Amino acid sequence: MDKKITIGIAEDQSALRRRLIEHFRFFDEVDVTIACESGDALLERLPALPESRFPVVILMDIEMPGSNGIETTHRVKEHYPQTDIIMFTVFEDDDRIFDAIQAGASGYLLKDEPVDVIVQAMKELREGGAPMSALIARKMLGIMRRAQLERQRPDDAELPFNLSARELEIIQQIVQGKTNAEIGEAMFLSPFTVKTHIKNIYRKMHVGSRAEAASLAYKRNLV
Repeated sequence: MDKKITIGIAEDQSALRRRLIEHFRFFDEVDVTIACESGDALLERLPALPESRFPVVILMDIEMPGSNGIETTHRVKEHYPQTDIIMFTVFEDDDRIFDAIQAGASGYLLKDEPVDVIVQAMKELREGGAPMSALIARKMLGIMRRAQLERQRPDDAELPFNLSARELEIIQQIVQGKTNAEIGEAMFLSPFTVKTHIKNIYRKMHVGSRAEAASLAYKRNLV
């Protein structure tokens, strides 16, 4: 590359922060210009950086003391819209993904990704991509599917039995004969969460078994 990618790191775990800095030194394409223990520290130190050292990509942890990663992302993008932000986290729940993207994040990587994958993600980001860990990308598809289900019904309409979009998706998979484990794998939910949703479905539909739920779903054109 003609020009190195200048990197900022916001990560409250000192051991991980040091390890990232050390590993990035093996890659000529990138240069860590700032590494902070919190979002507040990052926001305080960014204005003092010269233009040549200003990060064009920031790895942003979500859970940090003070301003969390999502709040910090919003504030960074507000003042430095040219800087790209990759959320860097162990969390993978739908709300955090959605909130991070809403705040202005352009990528979402899990912390167990190898450093060469992180560097490649930064290159992809600077070329206009939106890098995400494979698991996060699949979860994003689930979010989009549920949003599509919501858009397909009139604003003032309710799904039959007052089911949520997620419960409707689970009903559709029950009709396909999938087990709780298979549903959890397909929707990236824990077995406990799937079981809880199914209990709520039974209660709302006034049924007591998967067979009854599937039969009633057919009768009411839910599938």
